[in-house]
Amino acid sequence: MNTATLPAFWVVIPAAGIGSRMRADRPKQYLQLAGRSILEHTLDCFLDHPQLKGLVLCLAADDPYWPKLAAATDPRIQRVDGGSERADSVLNGLLLLRELGAQEGDWVLVHDAARPNLARSDLDLLLAELADDSVGGLLAVPARDTLKRAGADGRV
Repeated sequence: MNTATLPAFWVVIPAAGIGSRMRADRPKQYLQLAGRSILEHTLDCFLDHPQLKGLVLCLAADDPYWPKLAAATDPRIQRVDGGSERADSVLNGLLLLRELGAQEGDWVLVHDAARPNLARSDLDLLLAELADDSVGGLLAVPARDTLKRAGADGRV
């Protein structure tokens, strides 16, 4: 495919959740992993990728943790207020992408803030597959463990 005809790729990262199930003193995206927040590791998966046109981070309007991170001043990250539900946050991100110049035929990758282990090779593969796809895609890996379903009685 001619690179002039490649679609534009954008990223929306919903990060407005409070992670109440974690029962931590802060939302899970701000927990520390190897000296940095999980959110910073997640952002690193995308920020330097040459095929990505822009990145929108959806945060709670009153998020007290984001301004303390070095990434908060990174001009490659556009911030938008998240919503009460993940879908509301994604919608707010999409609306901002339109303002930033996203077009109808562009692709938008939605990636959870608390998923910092995206390999560059997997991202490259996803972008290559999406470039000629008319519907979209989902990045997934085969399950390596046995999965079982339990009934209401707790039996497999």
